[in-house]
Formats: sequence, C-alpha cells, structure tokens
Amino acid sequence: MSKKSLILLVLLFPVLAFAENVEFPDVDGWQRDGDVKTYNRDNLFERIDGASEFYFSYAFEKLYVAEYKKGDAELTIEIYDQHDPVHAYGIYSMERPASADTKSIGLEGHYDDATLNFTTGKYYVKMNTYNVDDAGEALLMKVAQQMAPTLCKNPKLPAQYAAFPQENRVPHSQQYVSTNFMGLSMMGSAFRAKYTGSEGDFTLFIMHKKDKEAAAETMKKYQEFSQAETIGTKEGEYTINDPFNGTVYLLWKGNYLVGASGKVTSQEAFKLAEKAMNNLKPE
Repeated sequence: MSKKSLILLVLLFPVLAFAENVEFPDVDGWQRDGDVKTYNRDNLFERIDGASEFYFSYAFEKLYVAEYKKGDAELTIEIYDQHDPVHAYGIYSMERPASADTKSIGLEGHYDDATLNFTTGKYYVKMNTYNVDDAGEALLMKVAQQMAPTLCKNPKLPAQYAAFPQENRVPHSQQYVSTNFMGLSMMGSAFRAKYTGSEGDFTLFIMHKKDKEAAAETMKKYQEFSQAETIGTKEGEYTINDPFNGTVYLLWKGNYLVGASGKVTSQEAFKLAEKAMNNLKPE
C-alpha cells in the first residue's frame, strides 16, 4: 500500500479520540469539549502543578485528558500511563482513602464525592463530574466499566502485592512506597500492608532488590545505620533496633527482604514473613 493510499484510508475511517493505544469512549448524550490533551514529564506541571514530582516517583510517562459537556454539566477523564502495573497500582493505592468502598473496575477502583478512580494494567484513571445529578456516580461507573477492558483485558495484581498473606490483613491495605521507605534513603522502595495481630496493629513489608548483592548492600547499610554491634552478611532472620522506627524484624532470602514493624512479636513477624517469602521467588 502506498503512503498516499494509507493516508486516504485513515481519512475515510477515522479512529475516535485515540492517543497511541489509549482510547476515549463515546458517552451517550455528551459532546467532546475540544481535543484530547497530552502531557509528558516536561509539561505535567501545567496540569498538576505541585504533584508532578510525586507522579514522577511512580515512573510516570504520559497523561491523556478528555473533557465532555452536556449543557452545564461536565465530565473529565484523565488516563495516567505509569509505565507498568506495579507503579500504576502503587500510586493508585497511595491516593486511595483508607475507608474507600472499592469496586470491581479493571483491577480495582473506588468512588467518592463525584470522583471515580481505578487502575488496570499500567494505567491509573481518574474521572470526575461537575453539576451532574447525584454527583454522577451512575455515569462514572458506566463509563469506567466501558473503558477498563480497552486499556487492559486481563488485569492481574502484581506478584509483590499478591504475596501478602490474607490472614489478619487489613482489607485493601497493600501499598507501594516508591522511595525512602520508613524515611530512610538506604531502604529504597517497598511494598507494605497493614495487619492486626495479638499485640495490636503492625506493618508487613517487602523490599524487592534487583539481585542478592543489592539486598546484601541494603542489609549492611541498615545495620550500620542502626549501630549494630556486628554486621551480619548471611541470609536469614535479623532483629534491627532502628532508632527511628523501633524494633524491625527482617527475613532475607536472595533478592528479597521481608520484614515487620509495629506492635508485633518476633514469632508473629518471622512466621508471617516466611509465608510472604514463600509466595515470592527469591533469586
């Protein structure tokens, strides 16, 4: 097919509101207000000034925005490309209210006060309405259910989130902290979830390092920071007296560090860490 024929074919059969593999739907009774707007790392501040650095820390790549109108009513859809499912679910989880009534949209979503957010695949979608009856919940749910399969047909919870044992876990508490976990730069990123144990509430966390050597380096620096009398260099169980975070129990295997902090006994901590580690594949 010649270049001229290809151009003619595109003109005869236009694709509705697309940007790469991101498509915005037709919404019955609503009109698109202008073209789809796109943002990258160079101009994201124009859309979310003050919050762009937070999104960058979750591997932000692009943002696509479409706006709709129906008389005085407005509907806005934002689709954030966060590079991969780990980061997309991660930033969604950090912005999800603790009391959120989660819904089965894509991988997971929630509605709150004229806003519906959901995540699926590498995308984090934020939708909101203005001047719509009943805050537009029915409209947002319908459009979200229509969009989700076009972004990712079979979304799956990334392995690190799924590794947290279910017993005594606070529902929907899995999160991904992209940097400076526990306020310490040496720790890097970590997955975490809340639990209720015999002593009270505590946090179980998973640190996924690129290899065993990187995990060993983190362990070394953390022990030095905590002024341990001796620096352990072998895989196994560690009890760290962190001057900022209290007693931290850590299980090290391969490129994974699984630990617990808060109101938890060493027995509970290491038993749960072992269960989580068994759900992972240390290298």
